[in-house]
Amino acid sequence: MTDHLDSRALRGTDTYGQRFMRPGTYRYALGPAGTGRYTQDHPYVITVGEGEPKRGEMRQTLVVVHREGRTLVPDQPKLSINAGDMVMWHAPGAGTRPFVVVGEKEFFTSERLVNESGYTHAFTSEGVYEWADAHGSGARGVVRVTNPDVSTAKGQRAWARSQRQGTVVMVNDGQAEPAEVDVVVGQTVFFAVVAGPGITITDQSLLEHDRPGKGGAFYRKAAPVR
Repeated sequence: MTDHLDSRALRGTDTYGQRFMRPGTYRYALGPAGTGRYTQDHPYVITVGEGEPKRGEMRQTLVVVHREGRTLVPDQPKLSINAGDMVMWHAPGAGTRPFVVVGEKEFFTSERLVNESGYTHAFTSEGVYEWADAHGSGARGVVRVTNPDVSTAKGQRAWARSQRQGTVVMVNDGQAEPAEVDVVVGQTVFFAVVAGPGITITDQSLLEHDRPGKGGAFYRKAAPVR
């Protein structure tokens, strides 16, 4: 199993999403995952317009992250959205190393998924992925990934249809629903954090490596958001 499932380190198969419920100005930075070397400056800006979000109405804006020299840069350094909209960050380029999104506000960071946030991962290898929260909330689950049968034209069409279908896992106060899901290679799972103290979606094997005596913790572990 060569896939990587970890919301603390966003790769080309991942996105981080944050919904902004209140009007205001939200500044953020982009940085390399796991190093703790984040700029004190937050050069990128999201402006959320006045007005209450309408129930059931949410627009999504995709921000594409790329590298300019040694700097991670979003394709929209200044973004204007409405209250209730979600912004998602994605780095499709193979040359972009794992990264994090770090906002000035405590609720706004890909290292700790808080209320109205999310993480998506497209699975590229078959296997059984047991995931848990690196911050110890108790949230956990299983994603079983199988290879599709594409030996026939019918099987190929079924696999193509599956690529347009996402699977949603809702995480609310440390409980995942459904706790176990089945997908095929290439499908995306969206982990939607409804409410919680600030969690991660991390492969259990990585958490085993983070334990003392297992090579040390590569990633910073932050205190839960209160």
